[in-house]
Amino acid sequence: MTRSPDLIPLGEFKPSDQWQTHVNSIFYGIKGPEIHNHFQTYVSLDHRLAHALAEDFFKHTVGKQPEGRVWTIQEWGVGNGNLAGCFLTRLQEIDFNKQVYPFIHYVLCDESEEILKGTRANPRLQQHEGRFSTVRIDAEHLDCFRPKSVTKIISNEIWDDLATKVLLKHENQFYEEYLCPHISPDFLNGDMPTFIQQFQQKNLEELAKLPSFLDAIHWERDFQRVELSDWPFAKVLQSHSQNFKDEIPMPINTGAFAALEKAKELLTSNSLGYTGFDYGMLEFQDLNQVGRPYFNLYGGQYTFMVNFPLLEDVGREIGFSKVTREYQNNFVKSSLKEEVSGVVELVQNHPQVANMPGWDRDILMLRTLQALNTVYHSPYSGKLNYPAMPGTPKKQRKQISQLAQNLSARGVPDTVAYVTKEEVFAALKPLRKLGYREKDIEAAFHSPPAPVSFIHIQFKD
Repeated sequence: MTRSPDLIPLGEFKPSDQWQTHVNSIFYGIKGPEIHNHFQTYVSLDHRLAHALAEDFFKHTVGKQPEGRVWTIQEWGVGNGNLAGCFLTRLQEIDFNKQVYPFIHYVLCDESEEILKGTRANPRLQQHEGRFSTVRIDAEHLDCFRPKSVTKIISNEIWDDLATKVLLKHENQFYEEYLCPHISPDFLNGDMPTFIQQFQQKNLEELAKLPSFLDAIHWERDFQRVELSDWPFAKVLQSHSQNFKDEIPMPINTGAFAALEKAKELLTSNSLGYTGFDYGMLEFQDLNQVGRPYFNLYGGQYTFMVNFPLLEDVGREIGFSKVTREYQNNFVKSSLKEEVSGVVELVQNHPQVANMPGWDRDILMLRTLQALNTVYHSPYSGKLNYPAMPGTPKKQRKQISQLAQNLSARGVPDTVAYVTKEEVFAALKPLRKLGYREKDIEAAFHSPPAPVSFIHIQFKD
């Protein structure tokens, strides 16, 4: 355990899941839609994941009669509402004979009222008034819904925010990670005891008035001996943990387990199951990769990677008989019937990118988007906001502003967006002028996946 005498603790050491959920409820409670400034997901602005989900849903419902004349879809953790808006738009487009869309009730569930306010303001979702509703509720509980009443459940990057314990194996003994948040005594220049009380009590109204303190928190960690017999799904976990290598921190996503239990309770007997997308480890070889990350911090939000092999084992124990997991881009690939890659992966394979300062990488990204926009045409209109990072020199700042201003409103919607191999090679000429070689482009589509990747998993009866 490390201690910093110049920092003030904001509480006691507790298991990682307790402090993680505490600080995340503050993060979502005071930042609201501003959270999207700290990270983007593949559904924040892009449409292709949502369209793939809509097409899959239509394929399995067209020509069938829903129970009670309603197909009820729930989305847990709603982001900015773009996933729901694009899903409903695509479903409406492909439902020529109006056999499915008119019977949809799409329920957006989130624990943050601030997030829900931003969702309801999303113009893409507002086009479907009468087809959706919002409910403020915790994804781990959802007690206000009737059992066996939901046709489909979707979540995107919520499991990494839900309660997660961390387990370390050493010589056949197990140790649990404990965390303690600390902060500099002069950070707020105010009444530190009052702040600590507000922080511990999650006084959102008062905390929202303060300068950005979440990303100033320093997390100290310790590991304490633990017996697994008291943990959720202890038998499954004990069997699973026999495959762990020593000294590698393993996330145990207990909040995701609770979400799976609730999904099993809510889904109808002939449901289309629970589909989740998140960031984590697909196989045991990824779990046992030395040095792989197991948590991330985004503007103060504390997220853990998802242990997908364990999630599958727990899902089967709960009663889901069909569980499939794959890389997320393979799900989109199956829908489009084309190879796909994220724009970020394309830029990361540029031969000079590793040696560029951050602002030059931003310029490369914007020019790459411009090159792709010579062939790419989005079905949705929207201007990508791309501010220069702090510390960018004046010349490059001006260049970034001009490049961002000139981006097409119908172009690639985000740096976190899927593009097809056909689209990228159709833009080969302008991409070559930026220094891309054909082998760099091929690598973006065919490089081995990283041990921590975006994963799609589906649970069905």
